[in-house]
Amino acid sequence: MSPEFILKEVTDNLAKDFPSDFLTVAKHTDLSTLAWGPLQFRAPWNVAFGRTQNSNVTVAGDAMHPMTPDLGQGACSALEDAVVLARCLNQAHTTATDNRQWVENGLKSYVNERRWRVAGVVAGSWLSGTVHQGGCGDQQWWSRTTRWFRDRYLYKFVMPKLVDFVWTDCGDLGSPFTQGVKST
Repeated sequence: MSPEFILKEVTDNLAKDFPSDFLTVAKHTDLSTLAWGPLQFRAPWNVAFGRTQNSNVTVAGDAMHPMTPDLGQGACSALEDAVVLARCLNQAHTTATDNRQWVENGLKSYVNERRWRVAGVVAGSWLSGTVHQGGCGDQQWWSRTTRWFRDRYLYKFVMPKLVDFVWTDCGDLGSPFTQGVKST
């Protein structure tokens, strides 16, 4: 897809009713800075069942749980990661006897706490997007079935549960480090 096509699609269709200031900015954008890529779903199985931590190394944010934007939880999940990671490292620090062990224990706790939550948010985001868009694929029966489900059940029963699920309390960070780890 060319940058010219992207600009035309945005200004003529997607944002045609936006304020004129937005359209002016869009029309004066350097086309060499535009890029487009399709959304891709990565199933949450690697997060739920895979290895996301090895010794003193782990992944967080999009590296751990890339998700479609349909629930608006990508950045929120990354912020949750930061809070949970800091808390888990802090808690592990207070009980460890050497530097290597407390980091590893903290990362294990972080992964165990985050694993199922982020797998659920990734799956919920995909479900929400797929159903809102009327299904995926070229099969008409599937699109009709998806729209039927969306219009009769999704908004009434499923979305309230998804919205409740994305609200979370990451817990307190705990007290800051007050003393160094004992060297062995």
